[in-house]
Amino acid sequence: MADAERGAQGEAGGIRCEAGDVGVTTVDLDSSLRALRAKRTELLNQVDAIDTALAALAAAGITTVNAPEPQPEAADDVTSPLVPTRVKARRVLSDEHRQALLDGRRMARHRRAVDEGRARELLGPLPAPSEAAGLPRLVKRAK
Repeated sequence: MADAERGAQGEAGGIRCEAGDVGVTTVDLDSSLRALRAKRTELLNQVDAIDTALAALAAAGITTVNAPEPQPEAADDVTSPLVPTRVKARRVLSDEHRQALLDGRRMARHRRAVDEGRARELLGPLPAPSEAAGLPRLVKRAK
């Protein structure tokens, strides 16, 4: 529908609001129906043109570059054998390792609380020295 026709009929969609009538809006359904039918006819003409172009391309044997490949019908028999997938066993932490992780998280939470001023610094026992602590670091141990 042309803009000139819309201007003569009022706002687009057939809704008119008179300047003198405050709060009164009239709806012209006939103009809305005419606009929708005109748009439908225009779109149907475009679809017909597309169908004609596709039929001409198919008759000439031309394929488009981005067209999906036609999928063959699914065969009942499988051409390649089914190979089972091996799933690794679930890794389980030892109790000592799990406890060490929990202790580390607890100490990290406490360290953050100390840094924020919400807790006091712990004066806990020092870690026990290992048996190799007395040896220099880069000396080979006798087996």
